[in-house]
Amino acid sequence: MKNRIYLLILAGLLMVQYSCKQDQYYLYNDVARIQFGPEINRIYTASFDFADTLKRSTFYYDNASVREDTVYFDVYAIGGTKSIDRPFTLVQEQLPNLTNAEPGKHYVAFTDQRVAQNYVIKAGTVHTSIPIVLLRDASLKTTTPVLKFVLQADQSFQLGEPSKLWRKLEFTDRLSQPTAWDASMTTYYYGKYSVTKHQFMIETTGQKWDNDFMLGIRADLSLVNYYKATIKIALIDYNKAHPGNPLKDESGELITVPD
Repeated sequence: MKNRIYLLILAGLLMVQYSCKQDQYYLYNDVARIQFGPEINRIYTASFDFADTLKRSTFYYDNASVREDTVYFDVYAIGGTKSIDRPFTLVQEQLPNLTNAEPGKHYVAFTDQRVAQNYVIKAGTVHTSIPIVLLRDASLKTTTPVLKFVLQADQSFQLGEPSKLWRKLEFTDRLSQPTAWDASMTTYYYGKYSVTKHQFMIETTGQKWDNDFMLGIRADLSLVNYYKATIKIALIDYNKAHPGNPLKDESGELITVPD
């Protein structure tokens, strides 16, 4: 009997825990709250909660005529739906000792109606995907500005979880580390990122090695391992052809690929 009671209690606790997890974007009915989150198809997968905290973008691969780019982030209202549209507020947060993006120069200001009209949770919904419009300023050829933006309490919403109130973008017009070149790719496949290694991979494989390409191949580990082996062999061949002068990155560090 005691064992049955224990199992019933345990089952009840698990059900409550599961229910809370499933409803984390719909509960908290005290007031309407707002926060960032993962893509809509991943909101119940804890490992993706902070997947989009930092995104990177570059104009490097684009034709010179391309003057803008748009990066999207997901925002969620907590506390259920409403029968009216609910605008919300984004503001930039300045980061010390970094090149902070400038509105009107590096990105379209959050108050500009081109984008502000999209910062709304529509009636009957709890989710939206918001655009951050980047501008191809000439300074991006020599700098990598950082844009950190945070949600702000306003007449529509109070704030949600403190750890989910901000997102960050790094962007440039130079060859730069794709977002998909993450910790896993670094540890198991391609090693530490450097511009020199990135350029070598492009020249060796004939692929762009931009974010879309890396996302496309990572779903097929056999393909990832194929490119890893291809790059590793090319690196060995390069070093053999340049005795005493192996390939090094822009910091003078020897370029390697994990075993």
